[in-house]
This record gives sequence, C-alpha cells and structure tokens, in this order.
Amino acid sequence: MPRKDCTGETVMGSGVVGVLGNRLSSTYRGVVEGVPWYVWWLAPAFIILAVITIFPFFWLIHMSFMKIQLAPGKPNIFVGFTNWIEMFWDPSVPQGWSLLGRYVGVSMLLQMGLGIGIALLINNMKGEGFLSTVFLIPMMVAPVVVGHLWNLLFHSSYGIYSWLLKTLGIYAKGSLLSDPKTALWAIVAMDTWEWTPLVMLIVLAGLKSVPRDTIEAAHMDGSNRLQTFFNVTLPYITPAIVIAFLLRFMDNMRFIDKILITTKGGPADATKTLPMYLFLKTFRQFEIGPASAIGFTLLFVIIICGIIVTLTLLKEGEAE
Repeated sequence: MPRKDCTGETVMGSGVVGVLGNRLSSTYRGVVEGVPWYVWWLAPAFIILAVITIFPFFWLIHMSFMKIQLAPGKPNIFVGFTNWIEMFWDPSVPQGWSLLGRYVGVSMLLQMGLGIGIALLINNMKGEGFLSTVFLIPMMVAPVVVGHLWNLLFHSSYGIYSWLLKTLGIYAKGSLLSDPKTALWAIVAMDTWEWTPLVMLIVLAGLKSVPRDTIEAAHMDGSNRLQTFFNVTLPYITPAIVIAFLLRFMDNMRFIDKILITTKGGPADATKTLPMYLFLKTFRQFEIGPASAIGFTLLFVIIICGIIVTLTLLKEGEAE
C-alpha cells in the first residue's frame, strides 16, 4: 500500500516492488519538474502538427518510388527511380515550370506593387475604414465563384470586359480565356483582383506600427516624402511585406482553382502550369507515382524559395 513519508512524499512500500515504484515515481517527478510548463502546453499542438505534416511528407516520398495500384487487392510495386527519370524526360514538366514561373512572376509583381501602393495611399486618409472594407470585398468571394464570374465577364458574346476591350480597339478576337496568347494573363488578372487586398491589409497593419513622431522628426530634418518612406517607413513595414510576400508566393506556386474553373489547362496547354499538370496526372491519368515525384519537386522548390526570400528581405530590412 502507498504511504506518506516524513517529507509528505508518497512511498510505494517495502520490497522489490516498492523500490521499483519509488524509483519510477522519482524519475517521473524529475522529468515533469525539469521541463518548463510551456513545453507541456505546446506539446499537443506540436504532436498534431507533426502527424498532419510530417507523415504525408514522408508518404509522398515513398509513393514517388512506387507504382501505385489502385485496383483493390493489388499491392504497390517498388520501381526505384523510374518515376523520377520519367519526370525529367516528360516534356510537360519543363513547360509547366515555364508557365508557372511566368504566372508567379507577373502575379507577385502586380499584387505586391498594387497592394503596397493602395495601403500607402489610404493610410490615415479620411474614410480609410470604408475604403479598406470596399477593397477587401473581392477577397471574401470564393475562388470558384471568382472563376465563374470572370468567365462571364470575359465571355465573347455577352461579357462586359470583352465588349469593353473590343469597343476600345484593344482586343477584338473574342474571349481572352480562349486565346492561347492571352489566357494566362487573363487568369493573372482575376487572381490579382482577388488577392491584392490581402497584401494591402497586411501592409496597412504594418503602417500602423510606424511612430508618427519619427516621421514628423524626419520631415523637420528636411527629408522629403520619398526619403522618409525609404529611411523611416520601409524598415518598420519590412516584416509585414515579408509576410505578405510569403503568403502570396506560396499560394501562387500551388495555384490551380481558377484555372480548373475557367480553362482546365487550355487552350492548347497555354495555362497548364505545373500544379495544373500535377492535378491532371493524379486525378485524370491516375499516375500517382510519377505525380508524387513532381509534387515533391514542387514542394522542395517552394520551401527553398521561401527560405531564400525570407532571409534576403529580412537581411535588407535589418541593413536599412
């Protein structure tokens, strides 16, 4: 029977069982008391996160070396580096990377430029709250709805944007989404319309952390608006810009929803970016093994680019 000793601690009893119990009890107390309290609070979240993210990561690598048999009862077959070799010889992969690079480059330039510009424009302006709410409306719309909406706007018969472009003499061939030369840029336009407000919102929050007395002091020292922005404002909002850039970069690198709704990779593969090709290979051709190799490569590139961008922007922010 457990009993209390003179110090108030529980003693398991005498004999071998009692000694073993006492040692286990003291070891348990040593472990529990030696670990900070916040570690115990964070441990469940870390464990759940590890199960959700780490297991699929290693399972993706495993599948890239297998021929996945979807028929019931048939075991998967180990094929070594066959899927990886097939990926390097697949002409759709470099084409997908090229389209993805153009899409991400132009989208990031437009979304970051417009988002930062709008945030600087409406910051501390009269009616800032109302304008912020208006600008945020596109972000509240589901991507699937955005795809259908812009499909109607670009329609060659009754789309108002097609009519406007034709009236102005800019484009008279019909829908921008049905032309291989313009389809990718039409999708860039609809994604910029929807997600530029997110960049504006994050940068606007960063602008609120800039001390007004510091800006006034810079003006009193003779700095003009441009000098004040680069020497005072930009260092304060750099972390916000980094966060906005990373969020949009990662989202654009795996962008697929509006392409799936509007063009499905066409016309003539003009919008078959790498994520779109990955979707088609997985869920249309059911080639899970080769698709896993492509998916892992895409994930690896996103992680490396994210680390490089973060370190570069933060280093520049510290230097300023």
